[in-house]
Amino acid sequence: MKAAVLKGPGLLELDDLPDPLCPKGGALLEIKACAVCGTDVKMREHGHRDLAYPRVLGHEMVGKIVEMDANTHLAEGDKVQLWPGIACGKCRSCLCGADNRCPSVKIMGFNCDGGFAQLLALPKESFPGGVNLLPGNVDPALAALAEPLACCINGQEQACVSKGECVLIYGGGPIGALHALLAELHGADKIIVAERLQDRIRLLERHTHEVMVVDPAEMPLRSWLAAEAGGTVDVILTATPQVRVDGDLLKMLSPGGRVCIFSGPAPGNYQEQIDLCSIHYHELTITGSYGCASRHNRQAVELLTSGMIKADWLITKRTNLAGIEDAFSHSSKRAGMKSVVLI
Repeated sequence: MKAAVLKGPGLLELDDLPDPLCPKGGALLEIKACAVCGTDVKMREHGHRDLAYPRVLGHEMVGKIVEMDANTHLAEGDKVQLWPGIACGKCRSCLCGADNRCPSVKIMGFNCDGGFAQLLALPKESFPGGVNLLPGNVDPALAALAEPLACCINGQEQACVSKGECVLIYGGGPIGALHALLAELHGADKIIVAERLQDRIRLLERHTHEVMVVDPAEMPLRSWLAAEAGGTVDVILTATPQVRVDGDLLKMLSPGGRVCIFSGPAPGNYQEQIDLCSIHYHELTITGSYGCASRHNRQAVELLTSGMIKADWLITKRTNLAGIEDAFSHSSKRAGMKSVVLI
């Protein structure tokens, strides 16, 4: 089979690899689409603490079952979306619906090979909860957005985003846009996205209804909030690593407000002193969000395939496996929104 193999930082090569066999109790998939995540770009350029070389990257995957050994309702020929986690299924986290917190969890595209390949061996641990049946007519590229949307579902669950609230999203890239669409669905009263890139600002303004996009280069965000939103917000979601979660950020929260550290903070932004008295007296919450659970993927698939969230406009680059360098370049340069490799 053909696969894009990362052999070291900056060394992504299209190789011929042996076809994988169908694992006992698992399935063999023909990959149909795999989207490029910002983490993929980071791993390609700089590596990652969970990465061992050589590695087939890609964790936002859609495929077709070509061989099945699992005892499940699924069958050969079914089109499916994958939760990329491989969890034990037995620990307290797994049993309470937070399998992304499993102490022994592995992630396809990180600890084992992922979806930038023609075929993928899916282990028995992925069944039944990590494999989601798709309608036959669904666009595989659209369904590949289910995993990043699932991550947003997890983040907004942690931050308890609810109807009538004012939500501030730092970053208007693919993740920030999905957060905005999800906050709209949750009935947020005001949704503010802070974004500097004009192409992304135009896309957000064209394809969202309740979202206000602010360019901090044109007006300081604190000044804009004072003039347009009463000075504070109920929820802050960090959809970019370039955010300092510090005392100044907490001053932007209303009493009872929540900050979700969604994107991993960039070096220099994650060892801040926080005024605990402010948290105490104003009943503030700082929470984290990392990845998504298998149940979040099921929810995301339903939202996308039912049309409750319309996200096809986020796909601004489609290519094949031979053009994977173009897909990574499109994402790395932030030339549009989302790149998807169709295989």
